[in-house]
Amino acid sequence: MDAAHLIDEIYEAAVVPERWADVLDRLAAMAGAVGTILFAASPSRFQWTSSQAIQGVAAEWVASPFVADNLRGKRLVPLYEPRFLTDLDAIAPQELEQDPFYRDFLRPRGLGWCVGTSIRATSGDSIVFSIERLYADGPVPRETAAALDQFRPHLARASIIAARLGLERARASVAALELIGLPAAIITGRHSVLAANELIIACGAFEIGAFDRVRLSDPMANERLQLHLDVAGDAGLSFPIRATGDRPAFVAHLVPLRRAGLDVFSGAAQLFYLTEVGRGAAPSAAILEALFDLSPAEAKVTRLLLSGGTVSGIANNHGIRPETVRGQLKSVFAKTGVRRQAELIQLLGGIQSPGAPDLLSRPIASE
Repeated sequence: MDAAHLIDEIYEAAVVPERWADVLDRLAAMAGAVGTILFAASPSRFQWTSSQAIQGVAAEWVASPFVADNLRGKRLVPLYEPRFLTDLDAIAPQELEQDPFYRDFLRPRGLGWCVGTSIRATSGDSIVFSIERLYADGPVPRETAAALDQFRPHLARASIIAARLGLERARASVAALELIGLPAAIITGRHSVLAANELIIACGAFEIGAFDRVRLSDPMANERLQLHLDVAGDAGLSFPIRATGDRPAFVAHLVPLRRAGLDVFSGAAQLFYLTEVGRGAAPSAAILEALFDLSPAEAKVTRLLLSGGTVSGIANNHGIRPETVRGQLKSVFAKTGVRRQAELIQLLGGIQSPGAPDLLSRPIASE
């Protein structure tokens, strides 16, 4: 592939984020490497993507202490030189032998050499392209780094374009959800609010805390949200927010966005939106399954309970043991964040589900 073709792909990736995977692979091939990691870092967020070939190792690195404490980050990333640099441009060979990041993390995984560049984004973020080479293949030659320099200005411009488009798309997304009545926000990988519509700002349940961190006014719901974001921040979740005298109850939903180049540059990581708990008929089992990741049996028991059933009555009518029903309800309590049947009924008794199929006629599995 000639240089002009790769430059075209770089600018295409700025607009079509799925194309970054191809760009990262092309850069790695030029350096005789196995893959490229692309990440954006600041005190408030860290987003990344990588070539498929090294995605597993990259994920291990992001989850390890080395993501915040490594010799490359201390020596190479802060330089912001307008060129590609290798390990040996800023780190002595004897230091590489003794450094825990190289010795204990990279080399046991077959890696150990890189060539990369750091770009200072207009937002203040550090945008880093790190091309990872096998340790057995030796250091990246300086002439290889020099050959990559021609692409750096284009990578820098594409980064700025992608970040701006990402922010505008985040704003457009929450604005579109406002048109259909959904309070919504886009949050980053470090859990700060990137964009929020007027409905969620005015709902009384949603707050923006220090460093733009997403918060909820209900202490119990907020505790659950913060714990989930800190422990499993890239996973989806639905959970209840209790009503107060000033506002209704809500069900909060976290939906992870794709980990593509656009999300790296803009910081967008998850869609957060609220559905209001009304006071109408009980929801169908299908709605309960979707909202809270209930099994079919758990959703069926919940639906029967909301329709006036009792543990013993449900067991007798469906030929299962009361212990089975209690076990299913215990799981439902954990998934919906309540502690007793009365709270479950209060929370779910009015979620509207017009047109949804009623599954009461199906048998309950003896889980």
